[in-house]
Amino acid sequence: MPERGSGARQTPSAAREEFVRRSEDLWDEFNAWYQGHPEATLDEMEAELGKQRRAILGSFLELSLRQGDLGAAPEAPSCSRCGEPMVFKGYPKKEVHGLEADTTIPRAYYVCPTCGVGLFPPGPSSTPEEG
Repeated sequence: MPERGSGARQTPSAAREEFVRRSEDLWDEFNAWYQGHPEATLDEMEAELGKQRRAILGSFLELSLRQGDLGAAPEAPSCSRCGEPMVFKGYPKKEVHGLEADTTIPRAYYVCPTCGVGLFPPGPSSTPEEG
């Protein structure tokens, strides 16, 4: 199995700790905003929190997904074009946009050393990399 580096897979306890830390940061941001706007109406407070809602939901989704396998496999997949074993290249981040949240998640990435086809399991192959 490819080695998992920082920013890749997390244990449930590490993901929870990271979520709590991010939540505390959002609390501090909102509290600082509120201290600067003590006369804010409930509607204004809701609007400010609405901006943070996407961030907190995105963090929740990202950290939940990072507890999974992220597409890494014990044995490298074979290239769909030439059949050669692919080489693990790490966990680049992929932006994901949903109705209620935006986030980035790391996904395993493999490249064929022969023809350059890339693969983000379990998704389809990509075109050969340039240069």
